Amino acid sequence: MTDVATSAADQDVRWDGRRVLFDVQHDMEVVPCAVSPFVIRELVPGPCFKTQDVLKRFMAARIQIEAAVHSKLQRRVAPCPTPLTVWSSDLEDHAAAMRSAAKPGP
Repeated sequence: MTDVATSAADQDVRWDGRRVLFDVQHDMEVVPCAVSPFVIRELVPGPCFKTQDVLKRFMAARIQIEAAVHSKLQRRVAPCPTPLTVWSSDLEDHAAAMRSAAKPGP
């Protein structure tokens, strides 16, 4: 039998039956977040029907999802409702922000 090592960050991930709930550290605060399996499947294609499959794909895409959360939080002025939901458009907005930041100046 093989033991799977889990970090403290992995332990905050949970499935509530319709979305993955997780926490992100942002500006010295813990921000509760949520993402649907449909969004996860956009990043890591494959079946997302069993809890184990959803969580496995979430862990594979976690860095991208958390980057989108940080980007979304930086654009927000007002406090966000919790959990902060990550949508497909948030992933697109973050990718666009990264592309514009990478463009050389005039």
